[in-house]
Amino acid sequence: MSNHTIVRAGLFIMFNFFLSATAAFAQEPCPWWQTEYIDLTVTLDPGRGMLKGDAGLQLRNLGAGNEDILLSLNHQLQVESVKDESGRSLAFERSEDSLSIHPQEPLSGSATGSIHVRYAGSFHERVPELDLHNAWIGPQVSYAFYSSRWYPQTSGPFRRCPGKITYLVPRDWVVASSGRLTATDTVPGVKQYTFAITAPVEFSFAAAAFVYHRENIDGLDVGIFLLAGGREKIDFYLEHCVKLVRFFREFYDFFPYDGYSLIELSPDLLGKAGAGSYEGLTFYPSAILPDHFLYTPVFAHEISHCWWGNCVRGAEGPVINEGLAQISMGIYLEHAYGDKFFWNMLKNGAPEYLFLHSARLFFCALQLPKIKGRSLLSLLMRGEDLELGISAKDKFPTLHMLANSKGFFIYAMLRELIGHEAFKQGLRGALERFAWKTMTLEDLRAQFEKASGSDLKWFFEQWFSRQGAPEFTINCMFVASGSKNWLARGMITQLRDVYRVKAEIVFFKGTFRETRGIEIEARETTFTFILPYKPQAVRFDPDYKILRWSKEFNFNLI
Repeated sequence: MSNHTIVRAGLFIMFNFFLSATAAFAQEPCPWWQTEYIDLTVTLDPGRGMLKGDAGLQLRNLGAGNEDILLSLNHQLQVESVKDESGRSLAFERSEDSLSIHPQEPLSGSATGSIHVRYAGSFHERVPELDLHNAWIGPQVSYAFYSSRWYPQTSGPFRRCPGKITYLVPRDWVVASSGRLTATDTVPGVKQYTFAITAPVEFSFAAAAFVYHRENIDGLDVGIFLLAGGREKIDFYLEHCVKLVRFFREFYDFFPYDGYSLIELSPDLLGKAGAGSYEGLTFYPSAILPDHFLYTPVFAHEISHCWWGNCVRGAEGPVINEGLAQISMGIYLEHAYGDKFFWNMLKNGAPEYLFLHSARLFFCALQLPKIKGRSLLSLLMRGEDLELGISAKDKFPTLHMLANSKGFFIYAMLRELIGHEAFKQGLRGALERFAWKTMTLEDLRAQFEKASGSDLKWFFEQWFSRQGAPEFTINCMFVASGSKNWLARGMITQLRDVYRVKAEIVFFKGTFRETRGIEIEARETTFTFILPYKPQAVRFDPDYKILRWSKEFNFNLI
């Protein structure tokens, strides 16, 4: 693969999952109603850029004291009618993306009811700051991410639900959708695809004259949908995606959705965003999909979003959604390529990925002046550090990048602190407890404490509630002790804010190395070790397992 292709792909990689994550901060109406099921029929008219929908919603009143049914529906989609389960028309009001419906018979307590909403519109939803279309109905391809509100939804966590979706599309088109394909029919002039959704999700889809293959593997509907290519390319991505899905399903002990699909979109539709994960569907630009090369970190990151950011969503945003997807990606890379690759990736990144998501990028970005404007580089080089555990809507791009670099490293340090098995059990416990819900950082801490039997409050406060990172120096001298032994006496000094860490001091003699552990929690920490030889060198944390300032990072991006 050429250097030009690598650089172009690397630029897309910068904003993995920026697509769906940005939707988390949209204004929500009060959650008075919960959607229990949606029966949705969607007709696509790609030539005219039109989407028509008929949505039957089964709703439950949450007893909040307001009988109006408040829904969200993209303002580009015009509401043609709203009817109750008896077919009677209901009055409604529309303001931007909000739809307020007035039932004729008030419901109270936990009463349920059904409504039908018919709507239509020319639909091209764009996120200007990313040059991203999170919905597009056009003659070459049509799609909509759930964040575009392409169908009527209740608010907040209460919009997730099971359902059934029937798509009517041109006869030479195929549909990839949330759910499991249950029926395909040819009706006059169009092709009909029906999907059943058993998990409580938000719905997304893509439709086009894809070259594709859909197969049931290990009980999952798995599909590869490409804009161009042949069966050899399809089989290449099918093999690697299945390998990743199997790994994470075994690691987390379940897969959250009815199926998994890879979908190719053109770069002009994805804009500055690089890839996106939407509850079992992952979308990639063409540059990330060469014929015989897999951008493994990108795919591992996006597929792990099936669990983090989708199945479980973080109340604080990126620190959970991105950070846990990133450490999941790292765990897969460690499994595939080994421990040394994992720690080098954390420290330096990799050249074919433009050194992204590493300690090197984190520290270099802090030293460089903030780049103004809305270029891709300005979104990457924020020039600031933040507490990862905060929820700041106006700082979302910065928190996103920090979660992928600093947050990635923090979770790796936590895994070293409590042990690999306890870390895995903590993640499994979080998924079991908060599947299809929103989880706070404190909730996550509780799961790791339960799995490890340790008090981790100090770790979370130190790394998630503070800016910055520590810096250490080591001084050591060797004194003969008896005929064979040597005393290694020294001091470790923290040059910046004081952190509590468990570190390694390594003594070298020729090709031999000996590692000793040390607990550090003060400005100065002394140590004494007895060694059966005189070391030629001593180094503090030589494998860089602590996120810390280092002279080698000074304005040294590459």
